[in-house]
Amino acid sequence: MTVEFDEDGKVITVYNRKGLTVRRQPVATKAQKQRWANAKARGCVACHLNGIDHGLARASYGNDLEMHHLLSGGRRIGHDATICLCHFHHQAKRLPYADHGYEEQAKALGPSLERESRRFHEFYGTDQQLLAYQEVMLMSLPPQFGPEATW
Repeated sequence: MTVEFDEDGKVITVYNRKGLTVRRQPVATKAQKQRWANAKARGCVACHLNGIDHGLARASYGNDLEMHHLLSGGRRIGHDATICLCHFHHQAKRLPYADHGYEEQAKALGPSLERESRRFHEFYGTDQQLLAYQEVMLMSLPPQFGPEATW
């Protein structure tokens, strides 16, 4: 692997073994990081939809929250195109209830994006719908988790 640096010492281009160029994503700005913190304070989009649309349980109550970068053509759109998901709805590598399998938990909590991408999007909506819903949550819901929580 070959790496090129700019005059400030930041990585600008990475060449992998096959000679293909891979551009690094720009680092998130302060405003983008603040948006992520605000999204995490409101919780997982899928868990919220479970409670209001699907009659399912929440997989997370403010713990293990992650930001999922939305994709276009297999590449990240950018740091502004992100939604907050709990670990279960994002990757489901660690299950909330260790003594039950994924399939059993998915019946109660809804599908995981990484494990069942097609079913996740059929159940919760397209990436654009999820991003729009994330924006609605940011504008209309008070913080539910963290030091700013209002409950």
